[in-house]
Amino acid sequence: MNETAVPDFDREAHRSVRERTREMIEAGGRLIAIVARENDDGTMEMIYAFDREQRMEDIRFLILPEWEIDSVADLYKGALTLEREVVDLFGLHIKGVPPGIFLVEGKSPVAPLRKRKAPAPEGDVHG
Repeated sequence: MNETAVPDFDREAHRSVRERTREMIEAGGRLIAIVARENDDGTMEMIYAFDREQRMEDIRFLILPEWEIDSVADLYKGALTLEREVVDLFGLHIKGVPPGIFLVEGKSPVAPLRKRKAPAPEGDVHG
């Protein structure tokens, strides 16, 4: 991807997802969804939605599709399934989260929910 085509955004925000998730959980939040959304400029918006005191609160940040983000599965039970969904359906990379829960490698389309076709996985990728 051509770096000059991507608008300026906080390229370090994704590195705080574990800390921000931990803070949300300690404040009584319950993780209810992890959502990926592809923007027209090729960036991906990650949204971690929480229920806290019967109100929706979220953590949002932008990443480039080839970046690897940290997993929060060890902080919140059930997050692994949500993370694996993002990995399979959007072709994103989450540290320690293998693809293959929803799609079968070699038989299923790669990243079927991406507007722009994602390349086939090639091992570890770091952001």
